[in-house]
Amino acid sequence: MTIEYFLKKFSNLYPKSIDLSLDRIKILLNKLGNPEKNLPPVVHVAGTNGKGSTVSFLKNIFSNSGLKVQTYTSPHLISFNERIRLADGIIKDDFLIDILKECNFYNQDEPISFFEITTAAAFLAFSKSEGDILVLEVGLGGRLDTTNVIVKPLLSTITPVSLDHTEFLGKTLEQIAHEKGGIIKNNSSVIIGPQNKTVMKILNEIAYQKGNNTFLHGRDWDFTINDDGSFFLNYLGSSISLPKPNLVGLHQISNAAQAAACALSQKEFKITNEDLATGIKEVNWPGRLQKLYLNFPDEKIINLEVWIDGAHNPNAAFNLSKSIKFIKKDNENYTVLILGMLNNKDYASYLKHFEKIIDYLICIPVPNCKTSQDPEKLKVFAEQELAIPTETSINFIKALQKTISKMPAKKTTIIISGSLYLVGEILKIADYKFK
Repeated sequence: MTIEYFLKKFSNLYPKSIDLSLDRIKILLNKLGNPEKNLPPVVHVAGTNGKGSTVSFLKNIFSNSGLKVQTYTSPHLISFNERIRLADGIIKDDFLIDILKECNFYNQDEPISFFEITTAAAFLAFSKSEGDILVLEVGLGGRLDTTNVIVKPLLSTITPVSLDHTEFLGKTLEQIAHEKGGIIKNNSSVIIGPQNKTVMKILNEIAYQKGNNTFLHGRDWDFTINDDGSFFLNYLGSSISLPKPNLVGLHQISNAAQAAACALSQKEFKITNEDLATGIKEVNWPGRLQKLYLNFPDEKIINLEVWIDGAHNPNAAFNLSKSIKFIKKDNENYTVLILGMLNNKDYASYLKHFEKIIDYLICIPVPNCKTSQDPEKLKVFAEQELAIPTETSINFIKALQKTISKMPAKKTTIIISGSLYLVGEILKIADYKFK
């Protein structure tokens, strides 16, 4: 039996793709001996954007302090194994197969969602492995997210909250904030990132009602950015100088600062300023404004520089649009966006952030995805509503060929974005190797 065998089977165990509930996973975890109660101290990370990057910064900071760090993230880009990282790296195939087999045996084909049973598998793997700390990313929302079976985390943190997954979390920012705030537990600690005023008030009230030690952005911690991308973390009256993160964009400085505030706020492990600096400087998180050199000689694509980014909602698009100036050199004033999105995303609000930023748009389907948005629909909106010169293409290779044919004499910045699934396919085809 292979990993693919179990993943395919698990994807067919429940008729609904998403049905937020804790009941099914609690039943399975009980059958497995409650591995979620035998985990190292947990840092629980929720929010709309920046969760994965914040997890990556935290992992690097804690690792540089000498801790054995486990992480759980989703979705994966190339291989499912990426979701479960043990202290010695991405989970190995043989161990993962054993874990999936055990979950399959105890579940007995009962209805359960893919994310629920694979999260149970992750908890089982973590409980059977050596680790000092687990950094756990929420899948969707918070209150009813599968990961929220953790009763007493070391601390919780919530990155910026915005509108996304409104079909599951609520139609308003207030409703979504209440869902995200559901990870805040009684008598614990929570670090709240930069938020809309309404969201900040809601999250602060939840934390107060649950007796939390609360660290609010703008009150207890903040950051100021230097011209060279380094920054000062202002934490409880102290100012700590930290280097430019190894991830591009102003939003990544915010994520790095929040991760540093988290690391300092917990008292179980000693974290030095040097640990913070090294962790931030050396972080690696593929698919987030990542520069690649693509080589497809048969397609006449040779050493072509592109930037890939998994931004898939309006807030992430805003961050990406602001980050374009960081990746463009002085002589680069022609920008092409190759875009593929899922059909449940707000493409109108997404594209508006690029109205004055890009020179050309090529819309493509997300490969191997039944829920891909129709590229023609994206094209019509971009042309008619935003007056962005646009065309469609059948895949990103053909889109790159069209881009090359349209490149002016001046150097062109090429960005491929709109979906982590699209980014994952590109990394797979480019034979990218995860560390």
